[in-house]
Amino acid sequence: MKFLYSLSLCTLFVFLSAMVKGQEDKKVNARIERSILENQIRLKAVITNNTQVYKELNYLLISIKKGKSGNLSNNQQSGKFSMNPNEVKVLSEINVNLEPKDALKVFLYVRDEETQKMMAKDSLEINNDLFKKKTAKVEEDAVFELKGLTIDETKTKVGKDFYDIFYMQYSQMSDKSSGAVTISELPLRGTSGQISIQMDDKVIYSFMTNPNEDYLNEQLAASLKYIKEFNAKKNLIKNEFIY
Repeated sequence: MKFLYSLSLCTLFVFLSAMVKGQEDKKVNARIERSILENQIRLKAVITNNTQVYKELNYLLISIKKGKSGNLSNNQQSGKFSMNPNEVKVLSEINVNLEPKDALKVFLYVRDEETQKMMAKDSLEINNDLFKKKTAKVEEDAVFELKGLTIDETKTKVGKDFYDIFYMQYSQMSDKSSGAVTISELPLRGTSGQISIQMDDKVIYSFMTNPNEDYLNEQLAASLKYIKEFNAKKNLIKNEFIY
């Protein structure tokens, strides 16, 4: 009888844990849908609000194409929009003529209208190896609006606490990165974990989690230092494609 009672409690605990995890997984999702007809590709920015909360958001959709002659061109759309709970919305469409020797990069960013924090992102690359390492004004114009974007991919309270203090300090920096900064967290054994700072899909700094406030402030200072060093090195490279 005691065994059945214990088994029932375990089953209930697993069920409640699954429910909580399912609720935590609910969020705003962004995806780039594409369809190709002959030499034209149609790109759609599709946003899904998986939460039970009304959202005020804004988005940025950028496509950068390199033609076979080496010329670069871009198309971008942005704006403010709202979403009801559990709503799916197509924000915009971009049509791009794409020849076999053309290359294309597309980026979609969605952030909260009030806090300006990143909510979701997606990207798409076609013939990426055909992009040569060069800097062009069109690229600079396209990435200008991405300055200061931060992405929260933390999973615990400690990670969220660090992201909050990072966002407050980073948003006040004058020399922000031209791309988004991602704060991600990898849970490890026990209660420990590892937080990583990523820029341009590269981990530039990481540290073990610790709830101590002084420790988090030390890691914040180190993170901002490595971000400044990374930006300085990136600016020295004249012929690198930056996004």
